[in-house]
Amino acid sequence: MTPEPNPPKVFISYSHDSRLHLDRVLELADRLRQEGIDCNLDQYEPAPAEGWPRWMDRQFQDADFILVVCTETYCRRFEGREEHGKGQGVKWEGAIITDELYSNESVNKRFIPVLFSNDEVVHVPQKLRHYMRHLLEGDEGYEELYRRLTNQPRVIKPSLGKLRSFEPVNKLRLLPSEDRQQEFAPIEEKQPPKPHRKLVTPELVIVPPPPPKPRVSHQNFTEDLGKGVRLEMIAIPGGTFQMGSDEYDNEKPIHPVTLSPFHIGKYQITQAQWQAVMLNNPSHFKGDNLPVEQASWQMATDFCRKLSEKTGQEYRLPTEAEWEYACRAGSTTRYCFGNDEALLKKYAWYSKNAESKTHPVGEKWPNDWGLHDMHGNVWEWCQDWYDENYYQQSPKENPQGPLSGEYLVLRGGSWNINIDCRSALRLWLDPSYVYHYLGVRVVCVARTP
Repeated sequence: MTPEPNPPKVFISYSHDSRLHLDRVLELADRLRQEGIDCNLDQYEPAPAEGWPRWMDRQFQDADFILVVCTETYCRRFEGREEHGKGQGVKWEGAIITDELYSNESVNKRFIPVLFSNDEVVHVPQKLRHYMRHLLEGDEGYEELYRRLTNQPRVIKPSLGKLRSFEPVNKLRLLPSEDRQQEFAPIEEKQPPKPHRKLVTPELVIVPPPPPKPRVSHQNFTEDLGKGVRLEMIAIPGGTFQMGSDEYDNEKPIHPVTLSPFHIGKYQITQAQWQAVMLNNPSHFKGDNLPVEQASWQMATDFCRKLSEKTGQEYRLPTEAEWEYACRAGSTTRYCFGNDEALLKKYAWYSKNAESKTHPVGEKWPNDWGLHDMHGNVWEWCQDWYDENYYQQSPKENPQGPLSGEYLVLRGGSWNINIDCRSALRLWLDPSYVYHYLGVRVVCVARTP
């Protein structure tokens, strides 16, 4: 099999462990380029004009394959275990890889873990461990990688032949008294008589109507943040709902949860609201009515603290249960509006209609409780630590999430995710992650006059 006519584009994601490590990564990139593969890495671009984040975004978008060079340092930074301020490039690239795998439901066609030593196998990031990896010790390992990048398999499956035909073994039988074969008619088994069935008139079954959706008993309110900036809060009634779904293991089991009343933001926090409280704007996409993004969980909780100080009310991030309850608004379907994916474009900015950017809050239809953008636009941080199996032992009333953990929960999906931005969808990221699809929606615990 000959190589593909157009050379594949390859980007190498790696950490700057040492001068020796940089040299061997560069040697790999040089060899790939010399042998016809359009390979790129940061050493070829020491000072990109658009800045490193946008440059890395462009490399990931353009590449057919991303080689992930796994070392102890790379794994630590990829998984968010590095100290603050170090390894920002790998953290950024790790977030891109994590989000793409999540959006594609773990189908991986681009990310290839590579190792320079078999000792590094323990340092393949958790999210990449069950995919095919390549050990580059010797020419044989390099050849296997090169074959994969150029679509030249080592073994080709032979074409399918015709099925063989055999006579049934019981068609002809040899009789012991004669030196010949005789055909036998098939033996017909007698079927037992069918029992006489008496027609029974089915009883009328009365199906009770579904329980009514809970009614709001407390009032919506608006906070004045100054200079014409307002924060609208929607009153959410207390009640019981079925949390989770059967679509992913970390959403199982579906279980009843009872919550006390609370207030939640009608919209995702906008850049104007963030600026009014924090006196800065970290967002990549700029616009007063666009949702704030590039906000880590730590930044989001700091915003809630300063908002509480400014207003005299108690603001925080929603619990995961509060978020899903507010999103569902009494529904039990995949989305707040039902199961019809064709309607998602009316309620959400997502990969099929967002044009790779955020949009002003409130442009899409709200759910039944008046909340906008619960599906798509930007992911929304929750206050809960993430535990894949938490639903199996979650309290039935006002669950607060695990006591500790490594990652925090996000909900709702974003502008770069597909139709999977469902009511029950769970994402988890390191609390220090900053990216242009991570945003905020707030909860007010107890409104006082």
